[in-house]
Amino acid sequence: MSIPALQAMERARAAGGRLVDFTQRESRGIGQVCPWDLVVTIGPEPEDLDAAAWIIADEIMRARTDLDDLAYRLWRDSALAGTPLTGPDRAHVLLYAGPVFEANDTTGITGYVGEWLWYLSTRDLPPPPEPGRSVEILDPPSSTVTDSGPDGLVIHRVPGSELGFVFRLWEMKKFTAEKTKPSDTIRKAWQQLNTWGARYLGQISWGGRELAPDTREFVASIARQWVDAKVSGNGGVSIALDAEYIPDTAFERSHQHFTTHTHPGALQGVVVAIEDLEDFAKDVRRYVWSAL
Repeated sequence: MSIPALQAMERARAAGGRLVDFTQRESRGIGQVCPWDLVVTIGPEPEDLDAAAWIIADEIMRARTDLDDLAYRLWRDSALAGTPLTGPDRAHVLLYAGPVFEANDTTGITGYVGEWLWYLSTRDLPPPPEPGRSVEILDPPSSTVTDSGPDGLVIHRVPGSELGFVFRLWEMKKFTAEKTKPSDTIRKAWQQLNTWGARYLGQISWGGRELAPDTREFVASIARQWVDAKVSGNGGVSIALDAEYIPDTAFERSHQHFTTHTHPGALQGVVVAIEDLEDFAKDVRRYVWSAL
């Protein structure tokens, strides 16, 4: 952790307070069956990556503590003050931070942070250009690093479409130097989505959620929509990697590995790049763990 949490928070706030304030997004693969976006986390100042790491740490703990405002305040105040919690306060916050960060599992934490890079970059995108189109549902990543369910799901409300909504199920991977090339990771992600996509959707529990009647009707049938390859259902793959491994071309053969959906717009890719993904993930953990 290059700079203290308080300094990183102040830098983040000065830039706008969102991850997208430290990213550059560029459309690639125009004309391909599977176009893709390149999202690079970068900034003009050295401390910008620390600010981005703080934003993710803060967002993770806000999501993990959920309605437990006391736990979130305890964690945040302690991290910003640079004074670790003790006694019952530490035990309380550890309930939320521990399941992901206690083991200091480099592989698991790096993948988890990669999912949050995708989520925050997606959540804070400018509104879609289509009139009336809006994000209806976009949930944060799972609360565990080993969940076998869906990595990401975005549901858009699209007035005038057949069912009033469309959705995209996302599979997310990280690419590390041990693997041969990014295309191998992308291929495996598409194959996984091709094989298990319907089952992932079947694992989502909607019963306890407050949904508008038309939204409830739509999500009740998304698993069947996928099985029937309806145009309302789409797939996406996001890969997180070090900036030095950004490919010149990518996703050009995705349709050969994801064959369940063939309608126009069914496939979308994202490459999320950062200077050193593993070190960045360690910085996120350090900010989270600085209170413990």
